[in-house]
Amino acid sequence: MNIAIHTCSNCDNEFSKDYCNNCGQKLAHKITMSHIGHELLHSFTHADKGFLYLFIQLFIRPGKVAREYIAEGKRKRYFLPFQYILIIGTLAAFVAVNSHYFETAITVINGADAETANKARLMHKLTTFLSKYFNFLILLQLPFFTLATFIAYRKYRFNYAEHLTLQTFITAQTTVITMLVMLLIFFIKKSGIYVVPFMSLFSFSFQIFANSQFFKEQHFKGILKALLANILGTIFFIVFMMIAIFLFALFTK
Repeated sequence: MNIAIHTCSNCDNEFSKDYCNNCGQKLAHKITMSHIGHELLHSFTHADKGFLYLFIQLFIRPGKVAREYIAEGKRKRYFLPFQYILIIGTLAAFVAVNSHYFETAITVINGADAETANKARLMHKLTTFLSKYFNFLILLQLPFFTLATFIAYRKYRFNYAEHLTLQTFITAQTTVITMLVMLLIFFIKKSGIYVVPFMSLFSFSFQIFANSQFFKEQHFKGILKALLANILGTIFFIVFMMIAIFLFALFTK
């Protein structure tokens, strides 16, 4: 009977069963939607190691981390991406509620004196919703940015699930940046809202850097493509949110 011999993607050791006998990594396979579903279930039923390691590495080399996990099968060393974003999203929602970030932002943008009673009531409902369900909104934007990179980088033949995993890494880390802004505004009050454009630019730049690094296109054309992909994803999400806010306002009159 012929026994299949595999080479571990993590440590290059040769083994014959489902797990590497040297480092313990499971036999790597192509990421699919079924694989993502299993990871989501795993997120709620298991705890893994490497959270702090992934947290640091995603700031240093986000695209390379994602490429190692998705394309090279080096998964044992990393905290599960969908578990990671669920934890980050939960923390972000907690910070959003307690820092009153959205209330401060909308007050500064609109001006408290200019608000009518009806407008103030609507804004209160909207900010409460955004704060309470901020973690849900983080997950909600994933399909739109995933679709954008799936279109922009279709020549690489990564499937939708693999693009979704990439955007999960990137979105989780940009959420960390957003949390830092929320905390800054909480401590320095309303004047801190004016740092939002700069931090938004930093987040935008981080996403471009991560995408160009993942696809190994760290040159002018590659950066431009990453920029266009990010703009496309932003447009997709903004259009969706505008429709959602319009319907929210329509049904809460």
